[in-house]
Amino acid sequence: MRHRIGTEREELFDVNMVIAMRVRIDGELVFGQLEKAFSKAVASYEILNSKMIEENGDAFYVDNDDPQSSFSKTDLSFEELINANEKVRFRLENGEYIRGFLSPDGVVLLMHHMGGDGRSLLFFIETFMSILDGKCPDRIPFANLPVEALPEESRLPYLYGLFVRHWNRRWAKMRRVFFFEDMDKAYVDFWRTHKTRTVIDTYGKEQLDGMLRECREAGCSLTSYLSALWIKDMTRKADAGYAVDGRLDDRRTIGNFATGIHINCRYDRNKSVMENAVKINSLMKRKLADPKVKYSVLRLIGSLDPTLVDTLSLEAAGAYHTKATARFADIMCYGKKKRDISITNLMRADIRTDYGRFRIRDIAFVPPVVSYGTDLIGIITVNDTLTITRHVYE
Repeated sequence: MRHRIGTEREELFDVNMVIAMRVRIDGELVFGQLEKAFSKAVASYEILNSKMIEENGDAFYVDNDDPQSSFSKTDLSFEELINANEKVRFRLENGEYIRGFLSPDGVVLLMHHMGGDGRSLLFFIETFMSILDGKCPDRIPFANLPVEALPEESRLPYLYGLFVRHWNRRWAKMRRVFFFEDMDKAYVDFWRTHKTRTVIDTYGKEQLDGMLRECREAGCSLTSYLSALWIKDMTRKADAGYAVDGRLDDRRTIGNFATGIHINCRYDRNKSVMENAVKINSLMKRKLADPKVKYSVLRLIGSLDPTLVDTLSLEAAGAYHTKATARFADIMCYGKKKRDISITNLMRADIRTDYGRFRIRDIAFVPPVVSYGTDLIGIITVNDTLTITRHVYE
């Protein structure tokens, strides 16, 4: 196996690119059984049995006979696990993509985005739970989203193409290749002075049904309604980003298929929250309906020199700096100006919750505080329980 890292390159050097999920499970949880199920689940996905290599600035997924994803027992809570692990770099070059834990809060899974997106981690949980129930999973082949696989109608507009050519030419004069050692230094320097905080709120069936009913009557999505609530107190136009599933088919596989859109919207204080939500909903639908917008981030990242893409995260972490790359980072929202809120709604979890002797009670999903955002919000619904998390720097 050998697959070039392209559209997902943006995540490679980011110092906070770990997706976290807490799974509360009804049933007797025996550590040894969980550990074996975890190992079998990892073995069933080709991408989790890979590692990363670098060649003159390009990076690739290649076969790995000794995957380093692990499962252990801990006394730390979910939030404590996030804080303890955010400082410890995932060894992608050794094939470490997932850290699993049996904690007092339930089963906790931390996955690096290079191993997969939020929906991918849900598929991994489904495989893990099926193995606990005695099932034998099929081997799932590698899958990602290279530029050449994106829809033809999503090709970059002319001005975007000019932007790419300009910055690739400018970078060629000063090009530098970054290595895993540069990631080590970035992690040490960044996390010496940073720490994140996670806030988790849950809403039961009655509250969830009430919100959904209001949204249906108004003609907007739950994401739009929550967005309106979150920007309500902003006195300026808000820049809100939304993670979007970029999968081109229905395969239930693990990989990095996340793309995104963003909107700029000022809350109208002369209108109700729902009226503002309808406006946000309209802006989102318009962008999602246009393939050029929906896949523009992936097209852009996949067309830029990969080592130039690396400078975005390293500039944001304070680990590398030139006047040119600082300007590039500012343009790409990796500088002083970042998204006000970044929202990922995994909707109603697309997995089963009943597995013989075991049942998933609920799941909390915490997205990483990526370098282009400051206030990261994760939303997921499981068994009529809506869980909303906010992940921010203290």
